[in-house]
Amino acid sequence: MSEDAKSPGPRTRNIIENQLFRRQRSLKLEALQRQRTLQGDDDTDVDEPFDKTQIVIIFTEKAKLRHCQDVEKIIKEFGIQTTLETVGKTEKYLYLSASLDTLLRLADVAELEKKTTTGSMQKFNNGCISDFLLPGMGKDQILRYCEIPVLIKDVIKPAIKSYIQKGYIEDMFPLHDILYLDRFNWNLKRSHLPIEDIRNYFGSSIGLYFGFIEFYTKALIFPAVFGILQYLFDLNLSIVCSFYVVWTTIFLELWKRKCAGYSYRWGTIEMSSLDKPRSAYQGQLKPDPITGKMTLHYPMRYTYLQMYCISYPVVLVCVVAAGWFALYQFQIEAEVLADFGADSWLLYVPVIVQSILIAIFSWAYEKLATFLTKLENHRTRSQYDRHRVNKLMLFEIVNNFFSQFYIAFVLQDLKQLKYQLMMQLLIFQLLCIAQEIGIPLMAVLRQKYAKFRHRDTVTEEEKLDNISDQPRYEQSFYESGLDAYHSTYEDYLQVCIQFGFVVLFAAVAPFAAIGALINNVFAVHIDMFKLCNIFKRPFARRAKNIGAWQLAFELLSVMSLLSNCGLLFLQPNVKEFFSHWLPTVPELSFVIFEHLLLGLKFVIHKVIHERPRWVRIGLLKADFETSQALKQLKKFKAETNKMS
Repeated sequence: MSEDAKSPGPRTRNIIENQLFRRQRSLKLEALQRQRTLQGDDDTDVDEPFDKTQIVIIFTEKAKLRHCQDVEKIIKEFGIQTTLETVGKTEKYLYLSASLDTLLRLADVAELEKKTTTGSMQKFNNGCISDFLLPGMGKDQILRYCEIPVLIKDVIKPAIKSYIQKGYIEDMFPLHDILYLDRFNWNLKRSHLPIEDIRNYFGSSIGLYFGFIEFYTKALIFPAVFGILQYLFDLNLSIVCSFYVVWTTIFLELWKRKCAGYSYRWGTIEMSSLDKPRSAYQGQLKPDPITGKMTLHYPMRYTYLQMYCISYPVVLVCVVAAGWFALYQFQIEAEVLADFGADSWLLYVPVIVQSILIAIFSWAYEKLATFLTKLENHRTRSQYDRHRVNKLMLFEIVNNFFSQFYIAFVLQDLKQLKYQLMMQLLIFQLLCIAQEIGIPLMAVLRQKYAKFRHRDTVTEEEKLDNISDQPRYEQSFYESGLDAYHSTYEDYLQVCIQFGFVVLFAAVAPFAAIGALINNVFAVHIDMFKLCNIFKRPFARRAKNIGAWQLAFELLSVMSLLSNCGLLFLQPNVKEFFSHWLPTVPELSFVIFEHLLLGLKFVIHKVIHERPRWVRIGLLKADFETSQALKQLKKFKAETNKMS
């Protein structure tokens, strides 16, 4: 559905029953699969993954039978197989599937990147399927699980958009694959996440998130061990500063290399701003200057006008307001200290209240930033996400870390900084855990309430008469009540803020990395559980990297260098040392040391190439094969003209 799609109406939504149903259905499918294997039923082995239902369209009560039939007729024109079931006045389902030949034809139109027999990545060509059949591969293995629903959705959604806008279609989503979900169960024997399986099922955007969180969690082992050594041996702060400069830089540069490997294998490394526009993009139909096809176009000057005259002034006002609120908290804390003394437990109240309000302000500002970014009307999903994240990070840095900078460099109270930092980090982690666990619990309660209010007007016998495939209906019925998964924004934001707590003031918080490491070990499995059980299966989104979040992490890395150097030069012994050697300009020593660390960061950045050698060779090989094919085509045309 569109980004502004409303949540579905009241339906029976019971997660516990859903889990029982899934397990029973899984056992039935496994038994059926074993039975077919024993019987040697080879005719259905290839077609079954493609003939089964891929997408379910649910109609509203407003939709009449003729509206449902009109939608079905439109979809059939694209070669999509449909099954319309009218269970009752409030339940109308349209099941969509497609044959393998239809899907391969759509993949050709979509220009999906696939690996060829020569080892390079090329745009899929349905007329040369043999070029994409690797040893031991059949035609049915060319497409991934995540690509099939997207191919169907992309071809039918523009044609039925008017029915969505008129309110005849309530929801459209792909069904979960019950057997495939078993691959994501928590396995204690597994040392790493099944990233390739995650990508094949959920798409490259979610696959990159889990790839990043796994890489980041493993990288946290080094600062966690270093934090223990820092606490036990009271390491010099200059060593601490140098370590975190080296660690953050190497971590981010190595992630770029790993991300390039993922995106190359997944065929997204060459995505650009000229890719397919997002569904909410508005504009006038004009010929594309490259392909000549009729596509939507919107003047960029209007986008820039909206950005610099409306969006960023509003962002600036919100950032100033967040900074003022952080300063006001110190005023309240000073009044509590004056009235009740330094030993009063009431001194904890301002910090706790501030931490909770920070989470509330983040939620409210996220809604505002999303609204402003929609008004800017960016063409592609990657552009939309990048500008949205840029706005959010400006606010989140001030909202979460302004008070720490104020304590460290204005009040210059390192004891209070350590207390403020650890208290805020603890509350942040508790709120994240509460959110991770609270969302499933609230979903169960909401679904229990929906079941209590649900009054079915059709008896079970009448339902069974109208249902051609009862297991399919049950799965569609239950999954229609699950929440929609919108994006990985919330997950990346939590990781980014956590990264800031770990690195910005590492000089006074040696155990922050240990807390983050323990939290991430459990959080990543909770995220996977929610995707498989709490949310509908999302349509896959293509992504070549983590987008603006990479810039956000690099910004925090540079800020950590400056903040930790600043904490170092606040130490009395360090001040005395440099005042002895540079009595006239002791501040110059800070600039020299900070620039040395920046130089070290720059050297590491240049030494580590952002793409592995095998990726660069693969891209050059693909370009060479494309140029050779073009030469052969021109040569063939020339010979044909001579003969004619």
